[in-house]
Amino acid sequence: MPIIQSEFCSPWWMPGGHMQTLLPVIMRPLAPSTDIRFIHLPDGDQLAADFYTADVPADQPRKLLIATHGLEGSSRQPYVLGICHAARRAGFDVLAWNLRGCGDIDNRLATLYYSGCSEDLDAMVTWAEQQGYHQIYLAGYSLGGNVVLKWLGEQGSNAQIRGIQCVATASVPVDLAGCVETLDHWSKMIYRLRFVSDMKKRLRRKAKKFPDLIDLSVLEKIHTLRDYDHHVSAPLNGFSSADELYARCSAKYFLHRIAVPTLLVNAQNDPFLNAACYPMDEARDHPTLTLELTRTGGHVGYLSSSGDWWMDQRFLQYFSQHATITFREPY
Repeated sequence: MPIIQSEFCSPWWMPGGHMQTLLPVIMRPLAPSTDIRFIHLPDGDQLAADFYTADVPADQPRKLLIATHGLEGSSRQPYVLGICHAARRAGFDVLAWNLRGCGDIDNRLATLYYSGCSEDLDAMVTWAEQQGYHQIYLAGYSLGGNVVLKWLGEQGSNAQIRGIQCVATASVPVDLAGCVETLDHWSKMIYRLRFVSDMKKRLRRKAKKFPDLIDLSVLEKIHTLRDYDHHVSAPLNGFSSADELYARCSAKYFLHRIAVPTLLVNAQNDPFLNAACYPMDEARDHPTLTLELTRTGGHVGYLSSSGDWWMDQRFLQYFSQHATITFREPY
């Protein structure tokens, strides 16, 4: 599939990747769904998700979009709410789920999300199958995009058998080590301090519920994102180190096995990403993956110069152009 040099352009009054990342967070107030669904996981855990129902004729087959948020986010981030409302208007039911430990309703177990938690996305797809959805679409943002692309690679052609029609992702750190190195640099301190602080708060909350399972003595060793992954994410999820986690969970190692139409949009001024996060070689001759590069947009920002939220429109446009409808027996 082609590598697209996008014509998207940010407003002149919003210069630079940092401003294009930070301002959209406060510029887009949207109401979340009040319909909460609880998804049970194979290991006994439970995750909360916001569910949105589209108003479509009863005789039409229903289609579901599953949206996955990014690092230290939730189902109620502005960029997630944006696609939820836009997709619902376009006739999609939407399930916006919270990764373990995220959102207002905590998961049951001591486990926390990590950058390769594709097994939890698999549980969302299984839930969708059990509800009778045969047309399933996926949207993933930032870390959530890495999870989505990793899951697609793991599934291979089985993704289409399970009803996955089309996938769109944005601002994805497909090379986790490169992204962490970028965010841990002194020039990105504003992001690193916020993320590490939030992660430590979450770990303290978990420790209150599971004092025998969470060791807070590691907090004094955590000053960077790599520190957190090495001392928390890796051991909690069966990895020997942060390096092993990055090597086994970076989506770029799974892209070659993706077998359904998939869009990856990354801005070239994204302050979270480095050169390794733009998989030019992997996308150039890929039969189903389209890499779209924008000059501007920041990290999951994408407010256009015309005042539109371009990323929502681009995702829905891609879905309408590339979905391949499959029919199969009910789950």
